[in-house]
Amino acid sequence: MERKIISQNNNISLSEYLKQIFDFRYFSYSVAVGEIKNKYAQNYSGLFLSIIQSLLGLAIYWLIFGKAIKINTGDIPYPVFALPGIIVWQYFSYLVGNSSGILIQSEHLINKLYFPRINLVLAKILPGLVDFGAGFIIFVILFTAFGMQFNIFWLFIPILLVWLIVCGLAVGLWSAILSLFVRDLSQIIIQITNFLIFITPVFYPGTIVPENFRFILYINPIAGVAEYFRWFLFGGSNPDAEYLIGFGIILILFVSAVLVFKKIEKQITDLL
Repeated sequence: MERKIISQNNNISLSEYLKQIFDFRYFSYSVAVGEIKNKYAQNYSGLFLSIIQSLLGLAIYWLIFGKAIKINTGDIPYPVFALPGIIVWQYFSYLVGNSSGILIQSEHLINKLYFPRINLVLAKILPGLVDFGAGFIIFVILFTAFGMQFNIFWLFIPILLVWLIVCGLAVGLWSAILSLFVRDLSQIIIQITNFLIFITPVFYPGTIVPENFRFILYINPIAGVAEYFRWFLFGGSNPDAEYLIGFGIILILFVSAVLVFKKIEKQITDLL
């Protein structure tokens, strides 16, 4: 077996740091698989509860916004319209919520082994994808049941999924970093994330927001994901190009978070 010597020197180059992250990809995979097995393999109700969570959220939004307020979604039935936004938001909030305190929660592991600490956050990608996949299967069933037609743009959904992952990681990485200095910050971030759903077109189309306030959506990266996701699924007019502003913001947050993780790698043990 090849023996690898991993340096904790903070002065390593970015390319060397990224190589270390890649070399420990199986560590992230093992952590992710362990979480999935703990949630689903040993507790079959886990997947069922994930499905119920999506359906319950859909039912509530349908009653409030589809029936009571009667938000106009054009030719798209409201349940089919809302569910993509719900599963996008649930995946984003999962990555953020489960990344915030991951370093503190993994103190015992960090004190025993060396690995790029960022890999603990990256390990959250796969378990969240399981719930996302379950929600998407429900969507396909509803999509088919309502007699809607598939289109070629469905092939581009994986690209949008990468965008969604980057959004969740960017916020999740910064949450994990800042939680080292403010221990209760993870709970605050979760509460803020829960509030942000109301300024994200999850259960309403972005087009109903007055133009004077639409800039709030443009700087919200998840708003862009939700709008482009629906565009890929249903077609219609193109989402506003200004949604790319949020994507630019999230790229800056993601790159800066990776750089900060690289810088504090050696100090993380002392900060726990």
